Amino acid sequence: MTAAAPLFSDPRRQRFTEFVANRREPDAIIRLRREAFDRFETLGWPTRQQEAWRLTDLSALQSITFQQPADALVDVETLPTLDGPTHRLVFVNGRFAPGLSRLPELPDGALITSLGQAVTTHPERIEPYLDRLPGLEQHPFAALNTAFWEDGAFVHLPRGTVIKEPVHLVFYAAGGDANVHPRLLLMLEDGAHATVVVEYRGQGRYLNAPLAELALGSGAALHYHQLQEESPQAFHLGAVQVRQGRDSEANLHLVSVGGQLARVDLAVLLDGEGTRCALNGLTLAREQQYGDYHVRVEHARPHGTSEQRFKSVLDGKARSVFDGMIHVRPGAQKTDARQTSRNLLLSKQAQAHSNPRLEILADDVKCGHGSSTGFLDPDAEFYLRARGIPATQARALLVHAFANDHLNQIRLTPLRERLARLLAARLALDLVEGESTP
Repeated sequence: MTAAAPLFSDPRRQRFTEFVANRREPDAIIRLRREAFDRFETLGWPTRQQEAWRLTDLSALQSITFQQPADALVDVETLPTLDGPTHRLVFVNGRFAPGLSRLPELPDGALITSLGQAVTTHPERIEPYLDRLPGLEQHPFAALNTAFWEDGAFVHLPRGTVIKEPVHLVFYAAGGDANVHPRLLLMLEDGAHATVVVEYRGQGRYLNAPLAELALGSGAALHYHQLQEESPQAFHLGAVQVRQGRDSEANLHLVSVGGQLARVDLAVLLDGEGTRCALNGLTLAREQQYGDYHVRVEHARPHGTSEQRFKSVLDGKARSVFDGMIHVRPGAQKTDARQTSRNLLLSKQAQAHSNPRLEILADDVKCGHGSSTGFLDPDAEFYLRARGIPATQARALLVHAFANDHLNQIRLTPLRERLARLLAARLALDLVEGESTP
């Protein structure tokens, strides 16, 4: 049984009133904000009595009073880059930083810009689509984002537009107990193609509650990469919504390595025949980090294909959660859906929770799911050590082989190589510190 969330009432109502009063936006956007805040108050602060949040302990958040972020200066050297030409937007504390951004010339009709600016300059492109995708209506932090976002990225590619250079979006939080709500609205019209890299970073303690809305028209193709590398003191409570049209293709790669608590809720609606979706998630957690993916893939039309592959590597007292749902609606015949969760524990104190699920309401489908959790294979480790490889290096090779399978799915070479270096550095640190653990 799911307990009802308590009505949430605190100083946020006053802060929201002041926040809206200072906005210069179309009435439709202000109305959307008010509706979202009302929804947040109705949903209430998540508790562990609610099924969707029973493994997510938010008690540490409730003792902190997070404030609206202040303006901050950031050294450009601390920001991640991609080799080669990119369309780059940087946001600091949820606000667009034009001096750190770079936008080459775009094809006719294409728009990559600040969402805050686009609300004023192109409201006809924003108002019909913002907060319109289904799937996260009961997510309190998605509602909070809609109420409080200050700025974000807006990507709109017209019919048939193909952008070869990746769109690189960097969201940086400067700490100071800030409450940051970055937003991404991406629309690919029929036949449009894009590669997008979204990175979340920061310093100090803060709450980052981003929301990404990704809408794909018929025949559109999206390669989306999201890297969460927050500060060790940060809290990341993000959400991603995807809606796909007929014969579209979406490949999402999610990597989580930072933050003391990181959760991503991902809702995908395959709303056209012949849609294809691949979701790949990797969590690297150590010490007392917590990493959580809640995924729901909704097959609404026939001949849809989806694959979910989520992995975690846990050391120390780290915990991970994977809660995945494949829902096949009546009439979505010939659906082919797969879901796997694999977890590698590097210490006896680490914990992994997997809950793969299926809800199938059609009778001509291929659906399957599976989960595994365990330690390194002692026979494989013995095999390597018998050939003269030191124990730490042997363990590093085995862990790298386990995690690198995820990275190999990333087609964007500069990002894949950077993540491979990050993985190697992380494993070198973890395995040296935990050499005495099984």
